[in-house]
Amino acid sequence: GALPRKSYKEIDEFREAAFAFQQDLTSTNIALSRSQQTVDAMIRAHNKATSPSNELFKQLNDLKITLLDIDKELHGDAVKDEIGERSNPTASDGGSLGWTAFGNTYGPTDEHMRLLNRVKSQLKKVKNKLYPIVNSTLPSLRNELIKTGAPWIEGQGLIQD
Repeated sequence: GALPRKSYKEIDEFREAAFAFQQDLTSTNIALSRSQQTVDAMIRAHNKATSPSNELFKQLNDLKITLLDIDKELHGDAVKDEIGERSNPTASDGGSLGWTAFGNTYGPTDEHMRLLNRVKSQLKKVKNKLYPIVNSTLPSLRNELIKTGAPWIEGQGLIQD
């Protein structure tokens, strides 16, 4: 017994949706990684500031913890992975969706389609948490960091004369 083959239209629609998801996942991973690197650089720069602020340091640490929580939501718990315990399903589970769905002769199954819907929903939740950080929180903290006399960090733009 074999499953009946899906129509070319269904296969193409699924392929386009899976490809769009994978691009979205990649861009989210890059944005999260860059945000984490920026916060780490901001903390190091704040440590070298001429007039550091305890409040800014607290905000930077809180943001670092928030980004770690978002990373855990997107990729699962790294500590659990180390000891072989299963994490809850995450949006990153959809990263290999194309390989599994198109590694057969009949096209995507209903399970593949449900997986795609689940990971898209999870990724949307992660992005809703990450958008305000990337678009408003980081730029405003950058401005506060400049006021403390901290050294220049990547992403801060040109140094004013």
